[in-house]
Amino acid sequence: MSTMLRSFGGLTAALLLGALPVSAGSVTADSIIDQDSALQQATSQVPEGATVTGSRCQEIVMPGNSFRYRCSVEFSTTPPAANPATTPAP
Repeated sequence: MSTMLRSFGGLTAALLLGALPVSAGSVTADSIIDQDSALQQATSQVPEGATVTGSRCQEIVMPGNSFRYRCSVEFSTTPPAANPATTPAP
C-alpha cells in the first residue's frame, strides 16, 4: 500500500511540475583578456530573474599564438504566477 502511495505522490509531483511552463536558454560571450572575463560577460547577459543552470568555457587558439576565451551560460526561467482577478471596490 505504501508503495502505491509513493507512486501516486511521484505522479502528482510530475504533473504539477509539468503544469509550470519553464523556458531554457543560453548566452555566449568572448573575451581576449581571460576566461573569467568571458564568463562574467556571459553571466551579465542572463535575463533578470532567471536561474543559471550551468556554464562551459573553451580556450580558442588564434593565429600568432594569441588566445580567445568563449563561455556559454545556460539558464532557465519560469514565468511569474498569474495575478488573481481583482474585484473592484464597492
